Amino acid sequence: MKTLITSLFVLSIFFVQAQNFDHIVYKQQVAPIYKKVMQNRVFKESIDQLNTVKKKYGMLYGEEYLLMSYCYKEMGNDSLAAIYAKESCSVLTFDMRTTWYIKDLDYGHISEGFNEQNMKLKDEGFEISMKRYEAKNPDSLLAVIDSMTHWDQFFRMQMSYNPDDKKYQSELDSMNRINEARLEEMVRKIGFPGEKKLQLMEFSIWDVLVHSATNEAFYQRMKPVFLNEVKKGNMSPWMYASWVDYHQAYRVLPTIYNSLYEGWNEERSEKELKQISKNRQEIGFIDLKFRLP
Repeated sequence: MKTLITSLFVLSIFFVQAQNFDHIVYKQQVAPIYKKVMQNRVFKESIDQLNTVKKKYGMLYGEEYLLMSYCYKEMGNDSLAAIYAKESCSVLTFDMRTTWYIKDLDYGHISEGFNEQNMKLKDEGFEISMKRYEAKNPDSLLAVIDSMTHWDQFFRMQMSYNPDDKKYQSELDSMNRINEARLEEMVRKIGFPGEKKLQLMEFSIWDVLVHSATNEAFYQRMKPVFLNEVKKGNMSPWMYASWVDYHQAYRVLPTIYNSLYEGWNEERSEKELKQISKNRQEIGFIDLKFRLP
């Protein structure tokens, strides 16, 4: 019994340590591995490096497990590719946007040709993620965010139909302030409602988040708070970058991380692209130049 208690105590300390490190530093350390995999096609060595990072921090993000799954797929090992695909979406922290801007890093490619058993393994990961979300959020944090998003979209739609009606502009402004206050209160009380809180549903907060970037006072007040949430691992680097870039675009200024939808991004010189790459590295955001054609 004493041995069991000691073991649990050690595990609890290990878990706390694993959650309290600087997650930007963690992402900076894994970023070169993406380049090694996606550009140089080096798989076995990259898997070894990811395992070294896991040993150091006691964890990997879901996107890094997905990168391992991709490596095994490219090496012709579907069984291990399926195991790590399952692991990728069943861990605590997974930035699904990584699969958006690194096009080859997606489940469709990885699971291509999977047999029934391997496909079942991959699907189990998503089921585990949803069960974890439901267990952590009995009062449904997602329902609160969905309500915020609903009114955000409702009043914007009213404005688009009635652009000259000052009443709708006033209602939209009022709703914005309410959502901003709720978001700030949420972040200060429980942390940013990102991957750790919402599992694979973290994108649900994006509309409310980016629209808050148009309020200069809110933006300046919350910018250091959000950056600290990135360091804590509550907010993904992409989510932070898109918020900052939306603010820049709204102010008709060059975006800093080039993170917004394709078509919004300006043409960039080589010097500007290097600066963007540096900006991304500073917040642990995987660089777009690692994406395959």
